[in-house]
Amino acid sequence: MQKILETKGYKRALILILLGVFVVLALPPVYIFPLAFIGLSGLFLFLDRATSKKEAFIIGWMFGIGFFGAGLYWLTNAFLVHPDKHGWLIPIAVPALAISVGLFNGFTSLFSYLAWSFGQKNGPVWIRILLFCAIWTVMEWVRSWIFTGFPWNLIGTIWGFSDEMMQPAAYVGAFGLSLLTMFACTFGAALPRFKAASLFMVLALPGLMFLSGYLRLMNAQNDVHDEITLRLVQPNIPQKTKWDKGLKLDHFNKHLELSLKAGPNGQLPTHTIWPETAVTYAANRYPNVLQAISSVAPQGGAILTGTPRMTDRGVEPFQVWNSMIVVNDKAHVIASYDKSHLVPFGEYIPLRAWNPIPKLTAGMVDFSAGSGQKTIKIDGLPPFSPLICYEIIFPNAVLDKKNRPQWLLNLTNDGWYGNSPGPYQHLISARMRSIEEGLPLVRVANTGVTTATDSYGRMQTAIPYGTEGFVDIALHKPLEKMPLSATYPNTVWVVLIIAISLLNTLHLQVRMKKKSTQS
Repeated sequence: MQKILETKGYKRALILILLGVFVVLALPPVYIFPLAFIGLSGLFLFLDRATSKKEAFIIGWMFGIGFFGAGLYWLTNAFLVHPDKHGWLIPIAVPALAISVGLFNGFTSLFSYLAWSFGQKNGPVWIRILLFCAIWTVMEWVRSWIFTGFPWNLIGTIWGFSDEMMQPAAYVGAFGLSLLTMFACTFGAALPRFKAASLFMVLALPGLMFLSGYLRLMNAQNDVHDEITLRLVQPNIPQKTKWDKGLKLDHFNKHLELSLKAGPNGQLPTHTIWPETAVTYAANRYPNVLQAISSVAPQGGAILTGTPRMTDRGVEPFQVWNSMIVVNDKAHVIASYDKSHLVPFGEYIPLRAWNPIPKLTAGMVDFSAGSGQKTIKIDGLPPFSPLICYEIIFPNAVLDKKNRPQWLLNLTNDGWYGNSPGPYQHLISARMRSIEEGLPLVRVANTGVTTATDSYGRMQTAIPYGTEGFVDIALHKPLEKMPLSATYPNTVWVVLIIAISLLNTLHLQVRMKKKSTQS
């Protein structure tokens, strides 16, 4: 071990990149979670030997390049959908993203080094570990909002294989779960010097997390709306042909056919839900499209579908939105929502005037952003918060807090990314929002994983990736009492960070007092 930690130059860079890859293998869908203990403890041990700010930054940056390069490699599949337009970006896009987003890990290491420099560089290792974990968590939070935000693969998602291990997010939120995970994974670095404390963090802390989740689920309410049956349609249309003009009608008809089929017991749904951009026509411009949609709407119910929405003909400036509309059985659009958190380079090009890169989605015009999260209420359904694609990944930002909904609806299309880790990482983020908010989640994908959860994030049913079909589900009720993470968002983990800072200050004062006494 000592010999490895003493490596320099490109060999050390490769080791740090490999440690980042190790942590990725603990994420969905692989879940070899012990590798997170190795990767994060290894990162800390290298950082703990840094002798300059530059060295500390590079250590974290190299780790981040491995973490985000391996964790986001599947984005390459999106450039293979239309390789004639985007293929040239394959050797550039993911490396550039890993190098840029990896800077967050570089700054995590730099800020940790600076924090240690205020008297703790030669202090006990457990204080440095606590500060490192706290700064990692703060930087995850920063990553969730700066430059439009990208909170993908938060470290707490390594527990996505277990309903119980995810439940602490209901108390401490996604970032609090990350903080607890960092404690568990990083304290292994202190084993040689603080065996009891390290073993507690590495073994007992995950055990306590599991126990808290087990007890929470043991008394879980599982009530459903008996009068509501939702049909979730997954058409499994290949992304390569989704916008093909010659096939658009066939794709549209597939949604209609799946909506009309009888369920397992011959029952019909009260409402039917189609995925993101299921209707590739701008439905608001074509009354015949609305009429066709309404023809399969349940009597007295509605079809909820993703579709591009355009300004009316002749209206300037011309705009396009990635939208969800609700069409009743009389062909009326009775509600709509425009996606407000757009994907850079996917739905719009930042600095368009100076940026030659073509956007990934169909059409030449950038999508416009909607006005923000909203709660929709229609006849026959409890109020819900619509979320399109990756809007679901942002902690504490999935609903209108002034008009709280009773469930979350996520329309998505993970067909861009193939049967890779991407759709499964996306799914775990969505389930985390259900746990944090104490609300059931309904997730409908063109392909990916179409599913529904209860208010504890537990999947009730699912259509697997790459499968065409539908599933009829009962809609769960929200928790009677909001989880702590929803009542006081970003409070519990911030209090823990402040407590660590106060502990560090107190420890410094005690050490300084001892030194002055000895002198």
